[in-house]
Amino acid sequence: MFVTDELAEKALKRLADTDNLAAELHMKAERAKFKAEAIEDAIFLRLESSKSVAVRQAEARSSPEYSDAMKDYFIAAQAHEALKNERIRKVIVIDCWRSLNSSRNKGLL
Repeated sequence: MFVTDELAEKALKRLADTDNLAAELHMKAERAKFKAEAIEDAIFLRLESSKSVAVRQAEARSSPEYSDAMKDYFIAAQAHEALKNERIRKVIVIDCWRSLNSSRNKGLL
């Protein structure tokens, strides 16, 4: 694939257009993780204290509420990672464009 001026311009625009979205998706994943941990803690505290810590942790982590919260976390984390990967790819396109232009300006291409 040849990196054209148009492709580099589109990459720059996409990066600029997704700055806030990347931050929002990151925070959404962090909130979902925090919520899952809070649910796990709440369930852990509700369980009988006569049970061992390991048993209470296992019961809390195997609860439907915690499972649902973790599903939400993984969905949010996947969306964030997908956008993060796309943005990294756009940076690579821009870096390639810079390198090609530098070589062109030096008469190497």
